Amino acid sequence: MGSDNTSPQLTPKVSLLELAKVFIVIGTIGFGGGMAIVALIQDYVVNKRKWMDLDEYTHGVALGQVMGAFAVNITIFVGYRIRGLKGAIVAATTFLAPSIVLVIALTALYTRFHNVQSFQYALKGIAPVVVAIILAAAYQMGRNKVKSPESIILLVAAVLLVGVLKVQIVFVLLGAAAYALVKLRWFKKEVSNAKV
Repeated sequence: MGSDNTSPQLTPKVSLLELAKVFIVIGTIGFGGGMAIVALIQDYVVNKRKWMDLDEYTHGVALGQVMGAFAVNITIFVGYRIRGLKGAIVAATTFLAPSIVLVIALTALYTRFHNVQSFQYALKGIAPVVVAIILAAAYQMGRNKVKSPESIILLVAAVLLVGVLKVQIVFVLLGAAAYALVKLRWFKKEVSNAKV
């Protein structure tokens, strides 16, 4: 297996050109930052192209939260999962290129027109749409994950820690991982005791 390939039985064969086309589109039409772009990537990669399932994509989202630019991390995760190191480089580059050009252009416009009232109203009008996109993505990712009382308690605890107590997301994720590991060890211990 080459360095730019992943398990063929798990991932459909995707050319680097196709990967580039998808991420240049996402980079061009994506707006709202963070979760809004993650929702858009999910729509293309999971729903439309079927390159990976929602469960695996959700794992990528969790990993992407750990450090750095969130949406870029997800892009790198998907690119690497689909086509290895070359896929990660192609996905990240094509995703970022339109954003760099657009941000430079928008910054120039903002610098020139930020005091114009219609421009301010346009920016205010975008905000509720971004919130709606984020909520839709959260619902889609969570509806199959949050079913048991335990998962509901974890969800509420995470919302309180991040939203109310302003705990950094990385610490919440590390805490959740530690909880899962302790639970796994306890479960294995219970199973081994039951066999005795």
